[in-house]
Amino acid sequence: MGVGMARKFDPRGFFLFSARKRLRPTGAIPRSVLCGSMLFALGLISLFSGQIAADLEWSRLRGRWRSKKDRNEPINIWKSEYSNLYYGCSDRGPHFRSVLRESKSNGYLLIATSGGLNQQRTGITDAVVVARILNATLVVPELDHYSFWKDDSEFANIFDVNWFISALSKDVTIVKRIPDKVMRSMEKPPYTMRPPRKSTREYYLYQVLPILLRRHAVQLTKFDYRLTNRLDDELQKLRCRVNYHALRFTKRIQVLGQRLVKRMRKMSSRFIAVHLRFEPDMLAFSGCYYGGGERERNELNEIRKRWATLPDLSAEDERSRGKCPLTPHEVGLMLRALGFENDTHIYIASGEIYGGEQSLQPLKDLFPNLHTKEMLAGDDLKPFLPFSSRLAAIDYIVCDESDVFVTNNNGNMAKILAGRSFGGSAIMEYCNY
Repeated sequence: MGVGMARKFDPRGFFLFSARKRLRPTGAIPRSVLCGSMLFALGLISLFSGQIAADLEWSRLRGRWRSKKDRNEPINIWKSEYSNLYYGCSDRGPHFRSVLRESKSNGYLLIATSGGLNQQRTGITDAVVVARILNATLVVPELDHYSFWKDDSEFANIFDVNWFISALSKDVTIVKRIPDKVMRSMEKPPYTMRPPRKSTREYYLYQVLPILLRRHAVQLTKFDYRLTNRLDDELQKLRCRVNYHALRFTKRIQVLGQRLVKRMRKMSSRFIAVHLRFEPDMLAFSGCYYGGGERERNELNEIRKRWATLPDLSAEDERSRGKCPLTPHEVGLMLRALGFENDTHIYIASGEIYGGEQSLQPLKDLFPNLHTKEMLAGDDLKPFLPFSSRLAAIDYIVCDESDVFVTNNNGNMAKILAGRSFGGSAIMEYCNY
């Protein structure tokens, strides 16, 4: 029998044991202190071993690069060393519940996007996720017709709308319009509101859902960056399914985009695509100055007035913070410094370059093999010329198929393509530091 235990007899024939009070020797360490010390020591050991494991994993990932460096082999500037370590993560999890049918949803969600093509693309992606959060039926989003670009394209002019609906059928119910019968039954038109930027899941559940249940239809306006990035993994995966699988360009746009890619490949087996955000609206929005004197300041200030909410910015401060897009000349210098030869073929994805040919000439001097969609497509481009978003879609396809993608500004297109490129293309994003 153990020390400190008393034995009693139970009438049922069993012995019961009860604890006696022990006397602790003078100077003995209290049990609570001893246990706490042991737990603290275990925590330190766990932390130390975790750090060792992380270091070993990082060492493994860098092993190939180090071995090549040790052999003094040249770095392949056309391919990312670690591209094969990345993989897609858009597959639906096993516990992601099935979508509610239209008749059982909480109502209809209408979305009015804002900005250029890629900004609207992010808005469409978030619209699907918000519809999922609200258990709402999503009406095919309305594109922006009133921004700087004045493009009156509809969703179906740019994206394959039927594919969009079917590809997401297990996630969200999407319709092309609210049925007439439902519209006639509504006492009031859809309620219109604009959520704050980067609104949380809770905002939509507590602020938007009650209105949706009461009015049966809600329209969210200027829907760009209206949803936080802090979402659970399944909703983040849904974002990927929308952006990289459901948003497919129309066949007409795809055919011309692939035609330009083939023409680039005929001239060179490898090429760089540069998303050159040096259009007047981009420079005006940035608040930067590029040495054009009073004429430049006056022109860009006039454009800035179109955005009433833009703060006053100091051009010197913005440049010192690395917020100014690189000029075409600076892009050329950067590419040469990285090791690209002057016979490299470059595709320029851009709208109207501020300063025109005069701004582009320093880049042409460094890389004579410069190409644009206008040069490659010829008359095939004429039907698309009045529509900036359709032109941007063609640029997107060529950039996506390029061997190296470079941007002079970390904008929406750069971020979207960075998430797309698992196959080995190198992506470089540079601002003016």
